[in-house]
Amino acid sequence: MSDQLSPLSMADATEPHTSSRAAPAVAIILVNYNGWQDTIECLDTLLAMNYPAFHVFIVDNESQDDSCRKIAEWCAAPERRAGWPIFPGVEHRDGPAVEPLRLRSAERRDGTLDDPDPRCRVTLVRSGVNLGFAGGCNVGIRAAGLDRFDYFWMLNNDTVVDRTCLSALIERATQDTEIGLVGSTMVYYDRPDTVQTLAGAELFPRTMISRHIGEGTKLQRNRQRDDDVERRLTYIMGASMLASNRFVRVVGLMSEDYFLYYEEIDWAMRARGKFKLAYAPASLVYHKSGASSAKILEEFSARLYYKNRVRFTSRFFPRNLFKVRYSLCTELGRHLVHGRWVQALIVGQILRRFNEVARSPRALE
Repeated sequence: MSDQLSPLSMADATEPHTSSRAAPAVAIILVNYNGWQDTIECLDTLLAMNYPAFHVFIVDNESQDDSCRKIAEWCAAPERRAGWPIFPGVEHRDGPAVEPLRLRSAERRDGTLDDPDPRCRVTLVRSGVNLGFAGGCNVGIRAAGLDRFDYFWMLNNDTVVDRTCLSALIERATQDTEIGLVGSTMVYYDRPDTVQTLAGAELFPRTMISRHIGEGTKLQRNRQRDDDVERRLTYIMGASMLASNRFVRVVGLMSEDYFLYYEEIDWAMRARGKFKLAYAPASLVYHKSGASSAKILEEFSARLYYKNRVRFTSRFFPRNLFKVRYSLCTELGRHLVHGRWVQALIVGQILRRFNEVARSPRALE
């Protein structure tokens, strides 16, 4: 395995950091790629939360839309933008008295950044290259430092959050020392009464395809028990995923060889038998589903999705590779019937070089 799959190398790596604060210290990791408008809307709701002990690390994955400058300009003169919808429980820092945000800028480094000014709540880290979701999150975790934060909240930049969102995550996380990852109730930004997922998804080994728990149900009518959700969870959705300090120390950083798709389930699989997955139902996140991945070309995204399904199966469920091959043959037929020629071409390429894809993360590049 590559180094990035191993636990972090440091003294007493299995011992969790304990914050001296009354509230556990949380590093919030936002990965930005050509999405500064989404990022500032998300940031504005984060800074209006009722949780007292957090610092936001925005990792810019070499955006081409002048994101870093745009984010810095907004922090210097923060304002609520026209078009930001109003959601119950989501607060913005309105009014003419809103003070400029102290923004610390830094270049990507392998280690922890220096302590910021205590009055600074936001750090912008330029990665220097597009590292994908997992790579961007890892840069944020390293920059924050395991000796400073009790929890790391990976949050998509194309979200807005309820003011009690983080408080609910921490409340659930601290109820059991065996909990390593906690997920939120995620609803669609453009359909706020409809559930995207309750914490995460359930994996079906026959096809290696997962299904979001509660997807498509109405938020107010959802009757799924919290313990039933947790029993079904295979992994926490990366759009809102709280990881404990101890989890990161023991399991290691996220695997970067997926770039996009399957990195969250890989992280959960590596933690099997060591940590529990949990659900914080009161942690409400509104998600512009697909907004982040849509900034990557459709063909590129589709190729990663199918390739990573094979790679993930090879790594954790090698006996199921023949089932995945059969599933891909079925999907190829559906794509052809419906005239989805790009997807059909990609699936055909995966099938022709199936064994190579299963062995090498660089196949089909």
